[in-house]
Amino acid sequence: MRFFLQVVFTSLVSCILQQFVAPWAVVFVAAIFSMLIQTKTSSAFLGGFAAISLLWMVKATIIDVYTDSILSVKVAVLLGLRSTILLILLTGLIGGVLGGLGAASGQQILKIFKRKKGAFYRI
Repeated sequence: MRFFLQVVFTSLVSCILQQFVAPWAVVFVAAIFSMLIQTKTSSAFLGGFAAISLLWMVKATIIDVYTDSILSVKVAVLLGLRSTILLILLTGLIGGVLGGLGAASGQQILKIFKRKKGAFYRI
């Protein structure tokens, strides 16, 4: 359930935020939601990966359909890809890695602040 909440909230807030700020801001959104929804680091990475990957692939597909693939065909040829579908998958992969690393970083930052106080320097 936490995984699903992380994916939904990260995708929603990132979609809204990308209208106003730079696309790399999704890294901070993924980090913040992984801190709020506390899971394991691997689960946080997969949640951030899924959220941003799906978001970027859906947005790329919508843009591709509305523009009749004019720009995406040219970019796919420049990158040596055979179709625009591969370009959309590559876009999702890049966004997913960014979101996953942001979420994993947020989870690791949370672990730093939640460190238990103990007798580390006991003789």
